[in-house]
Order: sequence, then structure tokens, then C-alpha cells
Amino acid sequence: MRIGLDVHVLNGPPQGTASAWRNLLCHLPPTHEYRLYSFDPALTARLFPESHFVHCRIPIRQPHVRIQLVYPWLARRDHCDAFHVNYYGPWLGAPGLVVTIHDVIYLDFPQYAPAGRRRQMAVLGSLSARAARQITTVSEYSKRRITEQFGVRAERISVVPNGLGREWTEPDRAAVAAAWVRLAPQVPERFVLSVGRLDPRKNLPLTARVTRELRRLKLVDGLVVVGSDDFGGPGIRRAWAADGTAELVTHFSGLHTPELQALYAHAKCLLFLSVAEGFGLPLLEAMAMGTPVVASNRTALPEVSGDAASLVDPADEEAAVAAARLVLSDDVVRAAFVERGRSRLTLYGGDRTAQQMLDVYQRAVR
Repeated sequence: MRIGLDVHVLNGPPQGTASAWRNLLCHLPPTHEYRLYSFDPALTARLFPESHFVHCRIPIRQPHVRIQLVYPWLARRDHCDAFHVNYYGPWLGAPGLVVTIHDVIYLDFPQYAPAGRRRQMAVLGSLSARAARQITTVSEYSKRRITEQFGVRAERISVVPNGLGREWTEPDRAAVAAAWVRLAPQVPERFVLSVGRLDPRKNLPLTARVTRELRRLKLVDGLVVVGSDDFGGPGIRRAWAADGTAELVTHFSGLHTPELQALYAHAKCLLFLSVAEGFGLPLLEAMAMGTPVVASNRTALPEVSGDAASLVDPADEEAAVAAARLVLSDDVVRAAFVERGRSRLTLYGGDRTAQQMLDVYQRAVR
């Protein structure tokens, strides 16, 4: 097969979608040809130089023109058998269209998204889902919500969980150690970690308040947040200031993978109290680096974590403090979560994810 892949997110700021693409691409077998469409083919060629990847430029950035007109033209020009996009795809003209809809969080939780993003998801997401030959999503939770929100049949949706790439399952220990030398002077000696964009649903004000209580208990010294700025950034910073927790927070964005891995490896735990997630890739990243996880018990997070995380109600500050306190102070509990996390990762191997996605491409072609 010749498979077209819209990977333009690889040319933007670090985010979960970009991580998912990187993890998938490094496991795709060379038995097919993959055309990687991006704004900067030279950059993606440096990331994926193998001969089964052909790097092509997307000539127009404007989203609606790019998706509805340019993508069908590229797919047909290059004789793609299948064409894979994220969230929104062309309504006509793209052969073998596969659309990955990671979640419909903006529709299920409208209070956490600007009106424009909600309208875009409601209209463009629904039309894209109906146009697709095949739809993929990352969790059974998201599959149920897509079925209900967009009215598509469940049999048209395949669950292909995010997998971890080899850079996570086989990290470059020397690069991680070098990254820690650079980062260590910038972070508290003992810290908890939260990873994700500055989005209101990530629940970062409560996460900082939990950290403050953990510091009062002399278990940690601060909170490190890793994630790009998003529409929620100003409000989150105002909340930190109003709560008196701003001085506890060290914020990073745009980190390279070894730097993020170094923070995971030295964090006392991942504190991931998001209110809504379609998957939750930081849970797997933490498990890969031997970091215990305290996470929300809502949406897709229990499905992803299984018994390998301490799950709490993200609206219950006292419960979150108690769960984190146990993980931080009891070595037996901590070791048990770390061990269960390593076992859990076998369900999310990159080779398995890649084969599942190839099966979807085959169905789209048929």
C-alpha cells in the first residue's frame, strides 16, 4: 500500500498528538510506502530518514483550504491508497480516508473550551466522521462518546491505543543523565510532576494546592509543570497567584524527550488530576520511566492505567493529598505501583499499535 499521513503537528509545539505520531511512525514496517505530509519536509526527514518514508510539503497552511481542497488533491496526485488525518478530514475526494478522533472532550465538557473550538468540533468533527471510510480513536471511552456525539455506527470505529515509541521503552540513558545535569539547578530538590498543556481541564490550580499540602507534610518542595501554553494559560496563572501557590510552580515548555524523561525519572510521582482525557499518554510515559502515578479516576484514565496508578476523584483535594501522601511516604506502596506500571506497558507496545493501524488502513482500502 501507499499510505498518506498528515503529520503537520510534528512541525509545531510538543503535544500529545505529536507524541502519538512519533511513536506510531517509528514502528510502521517497511513493507509499505508512507508519504508524510508536513509543512517542513526537511525537518520530518531528519526525524524519520528511513527509505519507506517519502516526505512531501503541504503547500497551504490555512486549515479549511488545506483540509478540504489540498488534502484530496495531494492524495490523488500521489496515488495514495489510504489517507490518514487527525480530527478533521476532507468531506469529499480523499481515497481510503481514515480519521483519528482522539476524543470529543470539547463537546462533552464545554465549560473547558472556547466557543469557537466547540463549534468547530461539533460541525467539522461530525462531517469528517461521516466522510471517513474508517475512524480510529484511542480508548473505549472515546469510542462510546464519538458514537453518541456524532451518531456513527460503533463498527466503523476501531480503538487503536496510543503506543510508546522505542525512545521511551529503550531510553538513551546517557542523554537523560546529561539532560538532568542541565535541569537539576532549575527545579526543586523534591518535586511532583504534571505534564500537559495549560488547559483548564488539566486541573492545575488544584494540583498546585495539593502540592502545597504535600510540602507542609515535608514530602516535597514544589511542583514542576511541563506543557505548552494554551488558551487556559492566563487563567491558570491567575489561579496560582490567587491561591498563593505560584511560588511552588516551575513551568517548562518545548522540552526535548530526554529532558522530559529526566524530569519523570527524578519526580517523586506524576500528579495527573485532569478532569477529562481521551487517553492520557503521560501515564504511560511515567510508567516507562519508573515513576509512580497518582491520577484522576474520570473519563479514559482508569482504562489506561488499570491497577498501575492510584486513582482519585479530581474534585476532592483531600483525597488527592491522601493518595499522594501514601505513594510518597510508603516505599512498599510506591514500589508496587512502579512494578505494576512496567507490566502495564506491555499492553501499549509500539509494534502492536502499528499493526492495529495497518489493519485499519487495509479495511479503508477495501
